[in-house]
Amino acid sequence: MDLNSDAMLVSLRIAAWSGRLYDRAASTHVAVHHDASTSAGRYNKRLLPKDAFAALTATVSRARTAHYEQTLPWDDKGARLLTVANYERYTELMDGLCEKMVRERARFVEDYEDNIERARLDLGRLFRIGDYPSSAALKSKFSIRYRISAVPDADHFIARLASDDTERVKRDIESQVEERLNGAVGDLYRRLGEAVERVSDRLREDGDGKPLVFRNSMIENIRDLVDVVPRLNIFGDGELARLCEQVKERIASVEPDALRPSRTFDPAARRRVKRDADALMEQFAGYFGEAAEAPRAAA
Repeated sequence: MDLNSDAMLVSLRIAAWSGRLYDRAASTHVAVHHDASTSAGRYNKRLLPKDAFAALTATVSRARTAHYEQTLPWDDKGARLLTVANYERYTELMDGLCEKMVRERARFVEDYEDNIERARLDLGRLFRIGDYPSSAALKSKFSIRYRISAVPDADHFIARLASDDTERVKRDIESQVEERLNGAVGDLYRRLGEAVERVSDRLREDGDGKPLVFRNSMIENIRDLVDVVPRLNIFGDGELARLCEQVKERIASVEPDALRPSRTFDPAARRRVKRDADALMEQFAGYFGEAAEAPRAAA
């Protein structure tokens, strides 16, 4: 595997104005009224009605979720590993969300003055028009951007060193890269295992023997996962591919309505999926946390 030709790093940058502001005067008033220290609490105003941010908040949340779902962990500085195999899908999703943010931001700005008037009523004497940024300034307060860069290799760093100990430094860098890659693939085992565990847990019965609530999202999430895992399987790990295919066949292929009381409820299918999920959980047991060493051998 050539990491530089098979993968890249991607960083996500999100700007989102909270619409909240610390009010020192209100905080002091509350403290004095209750005979408390001024350091005992803070009063943070919501400058606009909560529903004014709903669409923007949903888009930001979806962007963060998509970014993590479509990439692998890499370092603690914000960069994540994006495989070439998943580049097209990642950019399709993120470009769509970037465009959606632009549309939602324009709608937010369009409604801004009306929402300020609503806030004037909500805040009463706490309202101060000077607390509000201009409509023009709002354009820089909401954005979604991603940046793609190459994965640095050991030679990239060694070239900058003027040291006789370059071989040791190179080995250390290569060891760190290997550790990150194994952690990245181990993350895929964890994602699949946790998704199967959630399905297994929801297929239990309550204390009265009635099936627990089972929502469509349980299966939809599994389907999304078995779709992306093969594209993120950077080592071509055979065991991961085998487990992913089993999850796809035994769980993702089942319709949610067959697993819960409905017109198409199939008690036999529910029992089978529960058994399959439990059996898969045993197979995933060795791949959680620090125990996930199989990818190293596959590399």
